[in-house]
Amino acid sequence: MTNAYIRALMCAGILTVGLPQIGQAQAQQEPSNQQQSAQQAPPAAAAPETVTSADVGDQELEQFAKSIQEVIQIQQDTNKQLESVQDSAGVAKVKQEANQKMAAAVEGHGLKVERFNLIARSMNQDATLKQRVQQKIQELRQPA
Repeated sequence: MTNAYIRALMCAGILTVGLPQIGQAQAQQEPSNQQQSAQQAPPAAAAPETVTSADVGDQELEQFAKSIQEVIQIQQDTNKQLESVQDSAGVAKVKQEANQKMAAAVEGHGLKVERFNLIARSMNQDATLKQRVQQKIQELRQPA
């Protein structure tokens, strides 16, 4: 379960750079992630699993868009909080609390953390999925 929280935090960190730049930010982190995956799994499983736009229904898309907005807000709040923390134990505590909040936010919108991360990763390889997510976020931001 801890790995799921860490992955949520990684996605949140990647996503705070903004959806249009998500591919660039994740591409910078890919080499270390691929090295870790290659060490922990057989070569066939080293490639990250992805989904396509067709695999993500409208309801799940809305759940993801709501989740990502909340995760980004938690990440921004955590970054502000970390500015005033002096010791490594305090940093670890703040990050652990943020991980729990982000996982709860994702699950609160009806998604599993693993599925959230899968969709987030997939946005880099599926331009249609990325566009659908961006459009849904814009719709959610507009007043009803």
